[in-house]
Amino acid sequence: MDDSTKSIIINAFLVLHLLGIASLMAGFLTSMKQLKTGIKVNAGVFHGAYLMLVSGLVMSGLVDPAKMNVLVVIIKAIVLTAIFFIAYTYNKKENTPVWVVPTIFLMTLANIIFAIFGPVVNG
Repeated sequence: MDDSTKSIIINAFLVLHLLGIASLMAGFLTSMKQLKTGIKVNAGVFHGAYLMLVSGLVMSGLVDPAKMNVLVVIIKAIVLTAIFFIAYTYNKKENTPVWVVPTIFLMTLANIIFAIFGPVVNG
């Protein structure tokens, strides 16, 4: 696969990754009124976490390993996996603990910070 085709595919999955982030954030922000009683993990949060995890793994598989910042990719993968499993665990529950959705939000925010300050691709 040539570099231009790989670049187009990576950019397409980057768009999907950003849509996953938007879905996660929108799911959190639309439920802010229920923060004190425990926000139910809605489908937007769950599917956004799944979309972020899959698109992130595909993008990291397409990048040249010599150019990849492996530590940042590992940290982002661990955080995304934790977000996904927390969202999966509490997706169908009626009574969600108060900590669940704010934790997912903060972990998503941390993932965004890792992406900005620790670039995945060196050079």
